Amino acid sequence: MRIVIVQHGKVRDAHVLALRDEYVKRFKRFGTMTIREQEPRAGSALWPASSRWKVLLDEHGTAAPSEEFARLLGLWTMRHGEVAFAIGGAYGHDQATAAAADSTWSLGPMTMPHQLAHLMLIEQVYRAATILAGTAYHHR
Repeated sequence: MRIVIVQHGKVRDAHVLALRDEYVKRFKRFGTMTIREQEPRAGSALWPASSRWKVLLDEHGTAAPSEEFARLLGLWTMRHGEVAFAIGGAYGHDQATAAAADSTWSLGPMTMPHQLAHLMLIEQVYRAATILAGTAYHHR
């Protein structure tokens, strides 16, 4: 599984970074997870050129239980290879990034700071990988 997390701007909170690094380390047994923190350039989307499937995180996107997210992530990675997720900044996504997305997902109906959304997404991707692998992390 090849995952790229594209974060609009830098994550600066040391606690969030420590937890993120722990999940990225744990994910290594399932594939690669790359974190890219960057500012969008005017008129240019945040997406990596290598990503064949692009998922925009947005509060108005589709929300689903972890099991459904895992099923779809498995499908996307099998069909498209590398999957990229874009997390917007405090004011969301620029038009170029949003227009180039293949799918739009939400972490739930509540608004949260983008740094927490960053961490929640990484944990959910890790959880999805454990569900697909049948490990005991997800207690269902």
